[in-house]
Amino acid sequence: MTPAAALLLADGRTPFGSYAHSAGLEAAVAAGLRADGVPAFIAARLRSVAFSEAAISAAAVRAGDDIDRLEALDAEASARQPSPPLRAAATALGRAILRTGAQLYPQARTLAAYRARSAGSPRPVAFGVVAAAGGLGPAEAALVSLHDDAACVAGAAVKLLPVDAGSASAWIAAAGAELERLARAAARPSARLPSLSAPLIELRSLAHAHDQRRLFAS
Repeated sequence: MTPAAALLLADGRTPFGSYAHSAGLEAAVAAGLRADGVPAFIAARLRSVAFSEAAISAAAVRAGDDIDRLEALDAEASARQPSPPLRAAATALGRAILRTGAQLYPQARTLAAYRARSAGSPRPVAFGVVAAAGGLGPAEAALVSLHDDAACVAGAAVKLLPVDAGSASAWIAAAGAELERLARAAARPSARLPSLSAPLIELRSLAHAHDQRRLFAS
């Protein structure tokens, strides 16, 4: 593992594009979710959508320079996201991650090859490719992926609800042990990737995509 790379990829200032997304929180707030419900929302995402994506990111690291395998993971990721708006958001995030990764690691051949060939570039696969370019292993990639998901929700909560930024950071700190446990589980090699989902997030995303008052893309 390269500690500096892990810190860089987990840093919200690294321009991966997640600042424009709420990971479904905005739609949940519109449906009545209050500030005191956000920690449970984060926990539910971590154990479902974020866990599945972390496992795909870990698998992308293990794929090494096998571009065919990475393209197969593209299909796996897309199949786990039936909502067209969320699939489009995953592609937008993935391409932003790859653009940034190309600047951070300009000599990474696998990153360049995947970026050239992948049509969808869904976020979890793109993140795994960039994590591998930075020297992270599967477990570290899974941990940073999970952290990024939780931080995305916490950051959006500060803009959507009466939440202090310190409180939002405390939610992430409180989830630390769970993040590590889930990362270890997500990084375990398996013949079948997990396919845990959050149907309500998928359904709400369909209406959210047409809401002209929304602050976030997803």
